[in-house]
Amino acid sequence: MVICGLREGYSLREYQIPIVGKTLNEFEEKSKRNVFISLPQGTGKTVIALAALSKLVNDNKVTKVLVLIPRRVLVNQWVDKAQEMFYGLGLIKNPTLSKESIEKKRGWLKHSGAVGIAMTMQSFKSITNKEYFTEKDYDMVIVDEAADLVVSRDFIEGFRMSKYLKGIEKWQIPKLFILPYHVREKKIVALIKKFGNNSALIREMVLETQLMCTIRDPIIIEDSLINIFVEKLQGDYKKTKTNVHRILTKHGIEGYRENIETLLNPETLDRLKKAYGLDEETCQQIQVLIIKYILVQHIQKWFLYSGRSELSRSILSAQKDVNKWLSYEDKKLKKLVEEVQSRLAEGQKLYIFSQYVATAELLTAQLTEKLSLKPRDITIITGADEADAQFEKLNSYKKVGKILVTTPVFDKGTDIPQADTIIVYTPPFSSEKLLQVVGRIRGGEVVFLAYKGYEEESTNQIADVLRKSFASTSG
Repeated sequence: MVICGLREGYSLREYQIPIVGKTLNEFEEKSKRNVFISLPQGTGKTVIALAALSKLVNDNKVTKVLVLIPRRVLVNQWVDKAQEMFYGLGLIKNPTLSKESIEKKRGWLKHSGAVGIAMTMQSFKSITNKEYFTEKDYDMVIVDEAADLVVSRDFIEGFRMSKYLKGIEKWQIPKLFILPYHVREKKIVALIKKFGNNSALIREMVLETQLMCTIRDPIIIEDSLINIFVEKLQGDYKKTKTNVHRILTKHGIEGYRENIETLLNPETLDRLKKAYGLDEETCQQIQVLIIKYILVQHIQKWFLYSGRSELSRSILSAQKDVNKWLSYEDKKLKKLVEEVQSRLAEGQKLYIFSQYVATAELLTAQLTEKLSLKPRDITIITGADEADAQFEKLNSYKKVGKILVTTPVFDKGTDIPQADTIIVYTPPFSSEKLLQVVGRIRGGEVVFLAYKGYEEESTNQIADVLRKSFASTSG
């Protein structure tokens, strides 16, 4: 009996059909418990997962599915896509779970026609800690944006499991993991290793992807005062980092060189004490050095990307070079205003990315003032917004807005195909993250703004990475 399937007027893309077939083959014929799908952005990974789920439901292999997604706004998109394209694939959307309501939710799953629940990973952590739901309540788990399941490298544990999903690797029911193609293969291997040998990987570079973007040469802004202060901070940074490595070498501690911040974790320190016989005083000394190292990093970012009013009230304003720099017009911000103004005159719809909330707020205020924008013309979305508000703001931008300013809140899963250009004001820390960001617009131009000297080299490098990625995608 056919319970669910594609609605009339909808069909899978030609390349999606064999991928769905491979996924089902791994689950059914080869009896794999964990299947990982790694495809480029723009290939419809969500639709592929829903199509595979539809077949498993029709074959009576799955009656109750749990879908785990990083953020609530993406939960809404996932459920909406299921309802839009498929009949019979109803999902309960991020329900509020409590001890009193749990039996009601079980009843909904059993009698309402819903095939499962879609929720955020944070909600999953809460319900599993309280044991409101367990793996016995489901036949299958689907995890979207699964690359975040493993996080920074740890000496003792290797790649550590995300705190939100820790424990799911022990579940014995089938699991389907969805992740982008550009995630480092080393990380994918580590992720699969976490889930044991009974796993399969479907990783394909689909040539039909619509991700192609034009990467413009970065717009370089000259500001010699920036480099004077940054050079001083970089000197302090290198010195503190050297001191941290020196004390680790002294005590024979290895494995933390790339992510020394993990040594501030109390659990990690407890393991170190036992493994290396460290006393309390030595552990405190290590922590003090690491905290100083982290502070220098943050000061450097704050100096470049915070609003002038915040910086002028900080302890940094006592520095002669900083005080002088504060009296100058922000040249990078001025260049942004010019770039936005010219593109709006051409009728373009813009998406501006900033790594930091303070910077996003600064950009929004400056663009509104300098270009006399109306509230509906410019939309800012950050992690400070509730999920429903994020969704409403995004829809408003898609319909009537001219400029969208966001932080990494939308670096995964959320499509913004209406944008003609993405302007990267502060790039993410890695090319992997940046690929997530630019993939939101499904084409168009990518424009970087960078200070000459300090940001120039790294920005050029990350632009080249993007060009090579798109070149390989286009075949």
